[in-house]
Amino acid sequence: MSATIELFEQYKLRIGAHADSAGAAALGIKSQTVSNWRTRGSQAEPWSIEKMTTALGVDTTEWLMRVQVEQSHGASNKDVWRRVGKQLGYRTSEIAVLISSAVPLGRRAAKFAENLGYEAPAFAIATNDWLLALA
Repeated sequence: MSATIELFEQYKLRIGAHADSAGAAALGIKSQTVSNWRTRGSQAEPWSIEKMTTALGVDTTEWLMRVQVEQSHGASNKDVWRRVGKQLGYRTSEIAVLISSAVPLGRRAAKFAENLGYEAPAFAIATNDWLLALA
């Protein structure tokens, strides 16, 4: 599932919309736009990502990063977004010793790591919008 679709599904739940058309209307976009997200793999515009994340009360930057990584073509472009993400603190380097108790990697945290182009580590601690990956 793309980052845009994942975010849109959460947004629909938050606003109580069951159909894509209702979610699209609330967001101020055409139903065809949502259809394009689902069938063509296109991604939401930054303003709509911000509107959805604001409604959800979550960090916009994480979702913008995820969309950019998914849209990037080629390893060089993905590397740029990985570096930006690292600078923003959305992915830390692997830590093996500093944290003694790890929790199993959640699906959301694993997907986020994979969208940034990293193999999902065996364990991670995910708190709010932060992900600490463990070797």
